[in-house]
Amino acid sequence: MASDPVFRRSRVIGDAEIDELGHVNNVVWVQLVMQLAGAHSRAVGLDFAAYRGLGGIYVVRRHELDYLQPAFPHDEILEETWIAEMRGARTLRRARFTRKSDGARLLESTSHWAFVDFVTQRPRRLPAQVLARFRVWEEPTP
Repeated sequence: MASDPVFRRSRVIGDAEIDELGHVNNVVWVQLVMQLAGAHSRAVGLDFAAYRGLGGIYVVRRHELDYLQPAFPHDEILEETWIAEMRGARTLRRARFTRKSDGARLLESTSHWAFVDFVTQRPRRLPAQVLARFRVWEEPTP
């Protein structure tokens, strides 16, 4: 299990992520949320092969995204994600994206994930091996 429950990494916004309005496209934000979740999972030792070996995989049930500020080409972004809850077959994951140059909060998200059987695609309880890898943490409210 990771000692810090918050997984962090940085990225620079590329030109391909920008839409006609000159900022990061809404669909791209969903992709960034998904990529960040995958990176966190791999960082704790749960890649696709590990999940397959456990006989289950996470699928998204719902994304909630709050667009707070636009991100522009070449902005350096701090990406953060953590697990807020794990119960039964469900996991609640939060993420936030902050521009490094001015500390502006750009996007906050909550994603509802279900752990499903790899073959049947039916929900199943989170295995102990998955529960042991993530540290549940709820960000304190300001």
